[in-house]
Amino acid sequence: MAGGVTLLPVAEAQARLLALKSPLAPEAVSLDVAAGRWLAQDLLSLRDQPAANLSAMDGYAVRFADFPGPWQVIGTSAAGGTPPPAIGKGEAVRIFTGAPLPSGADIVIIQEDVSVSGVTFALNFGVTPSPRAGQHVRPTGSDFRQEQKIIPAGTRLSARHIALAALARHGNLNVHRRPRIAVLSTGSELVPPGAPVGPGQLPASNAVMLRAML
Repeated sequence: MAGGVTLLPVAEAQARLLALKSPLAPEAVSLDVAAGRWLAQDLLSLRDQPAANLSAMDGYAVRFADFPGPWQVIGTSAAGGTPPPAIGKGEAVRIFTGAPLPSGADIVIIQEDVSVSGVTFALNFGVTPSPRAGQHVRPTGSDFRQEQKIIPAGTRLSARHIALAALARHGNLNVHRRPRIAVLSTGSELVPPGAPVGPGQLPASNAVMLRAML
């Protein structure tokens, strides 16, 4: 009791306030302004990533069955370029990091491990790699698959989440609306920050502090 008034314990007051809460309705916002917002529903990918078998290194795409070579270069594959030609026995395609593998290829030999003469190349003398099918290859869908959940609902979106959403072919995200909050600061002794302070008066610091925290 304080002056005949029953004081409510802080924990109970907080519990009563939190009991009034309800999720705010979602809204769609662009990726440019989605950072810091709370995702309203699970985000599913709209595509496979990678969308094709890609090279993880600069080198030559060949068939594992053709080791130890030599090979003849019949084309080039670069990221964003025209599709490379399919390769057959003893053939190779010059390939760059991030470029799609040609049909028939299942391994990339890094460029440092070969010697090139015209349109043919062979493993460097003294290079004793332990090749395996799939070496230096990023398989289709190895990061995530179409319709795979990549960000769960309730996540506060950071820069990495924005990048992931863009890679999954999303331009907008459904996030919860931001709350509108009013701060009421009362007291006859309070004056606005920066105003002259008279006898018995005090700058109103709590209101600006709370707004900054919010």
